[in-house]
Amino acid sequence: MTYQTSQLSLWTQTIEGNFKEWLYISADPLATILGTGYFSDAGQKRLNVGDLVWVMSGTLNAATVTEGAEVFPATPGVGGAFSSAPTWQPCLVASVSAAGAGTLVAAALPASSGVANFRNLLDGGDFTVNPWQRGTSQAADITNTVTYMADRFFTVGGASSAINWSKQADTGVAGFAQALRWQRKSANADTAKIQMGQVLETADSIRAQGQQVTLSFYVKCGANFLGSSANFTAAIVSGTGTDQSAANLAAGTWTGQATVASQVVAPTTNDQLVILTGTVPVGATQLGVLLNYTPSGNAGANEWLQFKGFQLEIGGQATVFEHRDAQVELEICQRYCWVTNEPAAGVVVGAGMNTTAAIQVFYMATPVQMRIAPTVTVTAGTFKTNQASVATATTITAGTTHTPNAISINGNSAGTQGQATLLQGGGGAGSIVANADY
Repeated sequence: MTYQTSQLSLWTQTIEGNFKEWLYISADPLATILGTGYFSDAGQKRLNVGDLVWVMSGTLNAATVTEGAEVFPATPGVGGAFSSAPTWQPCLVASVSAAGAGTLVAAALPASSGVANFRNLLDGGDFTVNPWQRGTSQAADITNTVTYMADRFFTVGGASSAINWSKQADTGVAGFAQALRWQRKSANADTAKIQMGQVLETADSIRAQGQQVTLSFYVKCGANFLGSSANFTAAIVSGTGTDQSAANLAAGTWTGQATVASQVVAPTTNDQLVILTGTVPVGATQLGVLLNYTPSGNAGANEWLQFKGFQLEIGGQATVFEHRDAQVELEICQRYCWVTNEPAAGVVVGAGMNTTAAIQVFYMATPVQMRIAPTVTVTAGTFKTNQASVATATTITAGTTHTPNAISINGNSAGTQGQATLLQGGGGAGSIVANADY
């Protein structure tokens, strides 16, 4: 048989605005149904990337293959569509071509074993609710120093690289409104490999020991990417160390570093779903996700990759993306980074005292317990100290004592020794960043 358009029906309209559910009944084997472009009228029927299709494949009763026909079963206990028990498989729409032909990939239902609070081991993979605490684009071109983009996702390249990133409005896949764009800067000629990824905490990695894990995400590219590289590599990586760094992951120097799964991806200018699966070594104590490509020539303005919906889960198949509440995602991400941007004039961010007539120490409690005592950096901006109700200019610096639950900030206003004081905004562009990421 071939694709029967009448056997594909809309089962449930959009679920919480995220995706639609479809039912497809066929005598074709599952391998045929999963073939490239099998659903020839997907565009016409408005199947979207990320939609869920329930496929039932088996021996059909004759009447069911007649367009528009349906009969009751002649034999009690045998269904109207099938003469014997069919194969049942949930699938996801992986791509819809420009010509409107749809391709499915086999999926799985969310596990009910309760192995963790959340299926998705990655943090911030939904860029619609990722808090983007460090901003929505790079402050400066990124070279060979690990630099974070959207929360929990880092990037690094070579000494002469010029990596750019940005938050992009993108509704190409139902359930997502924002995406992470990652690229070599336009006109940059450096051809060193550039990488991006996420390091999982050891405490969150151990649960996957000896088990299959699956990474899935949506990606599309700019037209210039096809001329520069044409493909990139996505990998799940394991190690046997404890909470080792992103720099070492990118360099391939984690203790016991091994590739769990790797796939060369040829993106297009349309969204496609990428899925890779592998088995985590029994002795693994750390996991990471790493993507890279090696560019060529001078970068064009549209040499970019754009991502949505990163998910890493225990199991041998991808499941429907797990959307988390924005507040939950914020609190998860603040375990690794907490940014306080300078507020309007008079808004208090910390409390402390004048330790001398010209030095202040301020206490700021972290909103959640951080992974480790963070490294604190500041941009001075126009923060003020409150000295006897007078907003007084100060130049803030990072304090010397930080814990996972609180950080300290120093000021240098003139004041009365021993008197309490407050740290408050001046309406400028200052910031305080507490970083406990890798």
